[in-house]
Amino acid sequence: MRRSVTLLAALIVIFVWLSGCSGPRPEQRAIKDAFIRQLVGSCAQVNRQLEEIDAKTHPGIYADQFAQFADEARRQPAPDLDRKQFKIMLTKIDALVGEFRSAQEALITGNRSEADRALEQANRKFAEADAAAQKYGMPPLNTCPHESGTSPPARDPAAGSAPAAAWLPRHEMALGVQQVNATVLNGRIWVAGGLTASGEATASTQFYDPVINSWEQGPPLPEPVHHAMLVTYRDQLAVIGGFRSRDNDLLAVTSPRMMLLDNKTDKWVDGPPLRHPRAAGGAAVVGDEIVVVGGRVGNPEQLVTQTEVYDGTGWRDAADIPVPGDHLAVAADSNYLYAVGGRKFTAGSNTDDVQRYDPKANRWTILTRTPQPVSGAGAAIVDGRLIVAGREGVTSVSGTVQAYDLTASNATWTSLASLDPGRHGLGVTAIGKTLYAVGGATKAGHTASTNLVAALRFS
Repeated sequence: MRRSVTLLAALIVIFVWLSGCSGPRPEQRAIKDAFIRQLVGSCAQVNRQLEEIDAKTHPGIYADQFAQFADEARRQPAPDLDRKQFKIMLTKIDALVGEFRSAQEALITGNRSEADRALEQANRKFAEADAAAQKYGMPPLNTCPHESGTSPPARDPAAGSAPAAAWLPRHEMALGVQQVNATVLNGRIWVAGGLTASGEATASTQFYDPVINSWEQGPPLPEPVHHAMLVTYRDQLAVIGGFRSRDNDLLAVTSPRMMLLDNKTDKWVDGPPLRHPRAAGGAAVVGDEIVVVGGRVGNPEQLVTQTEVYDGTGWRDAADIPVPGDHLAVAADSNYLYAVGGRKFTAGSNTDDVQRYDPKANRWTILTRTPQPVSGAGAAIVDGRLIVAGREGVTSVSGTVQAYDLTASNATWTSLASLDPGRHGLGVTAIGKTLYAVGGATKAGHTASTNLVAALRFS
């Protein structure tokens, strides 16, 4: 009898151990993600309240705000998943609050040196709390959510706001891809298809949630495709054109296909095909229309000159692009599409034209020229500035990032913080005043696809 009891106990221990090794269940992850979204909302409120407050003169306000955040977090039923790390995060925040309280008390008594000492400690405690929060799965505490953007609570105001000072690494993609575009749907960044590190086309789709700094797989495409265009149109993802491989030929088929993600079934369906098959072109939404420009055909090699416009029912030809090219970067505002650089099949023929298309007038103009010829870059518009990131040369890759103020009559290009490592064939997009660089390749050609993701915040 004793032996049976011992055996039963051993089996229970093994069962519990195996259960713990199986990893979190999907429902546990979903509950935690929802909980983190609530925390991020509270954290964002703290940032908004402190945005105009100087920690050196009002540390007590900082203490009150972070104490309120911790209290609200404790009042909510925390999920079982990673509960220990959640408690560690709150303990670190409590220590941060204590240092701010000490600084306030020192100021009340006129002890400036003691207040400065406590503020230095607050900076250290903030770093510890921030690290604990990110380990739990939150974004950095001073960027909750990324789109709101504020300065760290205990930074020295004399240091200045330093807008767009450096790229911040974000959570890596599940699958590294290059020759992709990026688009935003419902606050999430999507990429579709592309070439993997092995140089093969993929049918995978992925999306990034900046609020919880996490990637997930989306519904796979009906077929692998690379060098395709991707936009969000009428709250729906649209993958347009691209290359389909056959045997060992990556450029075997140039596709006219448009695939739309049905939001009700979560499956891809076919939309009206392009009139002119193309890959390595550019697409953007201007007003209530998709505009597709540039690109090339694989075999035989040929640049596509025709501009195409989709109005929700079908495609029509529009004015030819003045300087045709493939691997051009495209972005749009509410009135115009901007096509940056491009080339004729190889990076040795990179161009420096910035071409602007006006859909209402059906007219192209050469707006300006880039500081140097560029192809394989990504582009987005942030706060009225056209941002161009990355570049491919014949044997090299650049992380150069340039900005051009579209609102200034005498605008010139300015240099921003460079991507490190440099890359080409990347997806670039923006949410609010935060620019994101997604994937790409760190070497010239169709090798070295990366899963790196970085964000650049503008004030």
